[in-house]
Amino acid sequence: MNKLYKIEKQPSMDHREVAKEHDLFSFHEYGVGFPFFHDKGLKIKNALIALWREYHQQDYLEIESPIMLDQKLWEQSGHMQHFKEHMYLCDAQDRSYAIKPMSCPGAILFYKHKRRFHSEMPLRVAELGRVHRYENSGSLNGILRVRSFIQDDAHIFCRKSQAHEEIKAVIKLSRKLLELCGFDDFFYELSMRDQSEKYLGSKEDWILSENILKNVLDELNISYKESKGEAKFYGPAIDVHIKDSHGKLWQCSSVQFDFNLSSRFDVSFANEVGEGEIPFIIHRALFGSLERFIGILLENFGMDLPFFLRPEQVRVLSFLDEGHSYLEEIKNELKQRGVRYKVEYVKKSLGQKIKAAQNEKIPFMFIVGGKEASLGEVSIRNQAGKRAQVQLKELAKYWKKVGIDI
Repeated sequence: MNKLYKIEKQPSMDHREVAKEHDLFSFHEYGVGFPFFHDKGLKIKNALIALWREYHQQDYLEIESPIMLDQKLWEQSGHMQHFKEHMYLCDAQDRSYAIKPMSCPGAILFYKHKRRFHSEMPLRVAELGRVHRYENSGSLNGILRVRSFIQDDAHIFCRKSQAHEEIKAVIKLSRKLLELCGFDDFFYELSMRDQSEKYLGSKEDWILSENILKNVLDELNISYKESKGEAKFYGPAIDVHIKDSHGKLWQCSSVQFDFNLSSRFDVSFANEVGEGEIPFIIHRALFGSLERFIGILLENFGMDLPFFLRPEQVRVLSFLDEGHSYLEEIKNELKQRGVRYKVEYVKKSLGQKIKAAQNEKIPFMFIVGGKEASLGEVSIRNQAGKRAQVQLKELAKYWKKVGIDI
């Protein structure tokens, strides 16, 4: 599904009101901070996931790690020491567990399940991980800040000589995906360490890694702000922020070095002479939290989203009887092209049906009656009211003409 459908940012709006009006998601007292996605909201999320997978299927291995693991793992990773206040813990059958707040240890266990070799480097491991983090109730904000979300995480295991190109590729991919979703105003922040003792790893590692990140940004001619003391305890990062319609910045994409997990989990690969070599580990997220990203989309665009994100892309307004052979041809054409559609049968006022579709932000309406069936046409009306009479067999040309490649 093409992502090039032209959209414009809307006046400042609240994503929670948009969600209520269009039935996208809800919250309930039995799960404060845990969103319930409805059919339309889930279609938006699944469209983002489909886009993500489209750009990861060749160069990344996609995995799925357990949502709950023994607390000993999180002690080994350092999360229990540095992140415990945000974690959900439980005991079962004399064993202590933690629901994962991050996907990093799972990626490490996947890496270590067999011996690795230099020929595999760089090894890129991606996961759409469901994570849980405890947030104070006062900081919860619709789906912009929740206690359970999907993070489009990835971990790149590479040699030192490969790190520069890997990070550059991530930054380019981040910009590509954000632009496809309608964003073009990015703020880059280089999160660095300060002189405190809270950081892991040697001074030399930090200097090397910070310089790699700086060189990538400079090579791509990207302006950025240096923020000392804002790095995570395990390494420096490039953080990409986008604005909502209120002008507030939200972090989405992030590229981080990690000096923590390699040593804690004895991560290595066999080099050309069979000796163990420690890889660089690059943490990477593009949308960040999918829930937060959807909230930012709604605050910027309302339901005037890019075409590929619309929960319903075509509404067929039919004067034909259900099961009519020509109506089935139209439905088959839409199905084959992966278009999300709904059929409504017009018994009385066509105007009311059109108005309802416009209010629901349906990009295209196909109006079909006896005349269209006899001529093999569809009468198309877009959201703005522009009309076109198109032969069904020429529909592909119409999509291309309006900038949609399906």
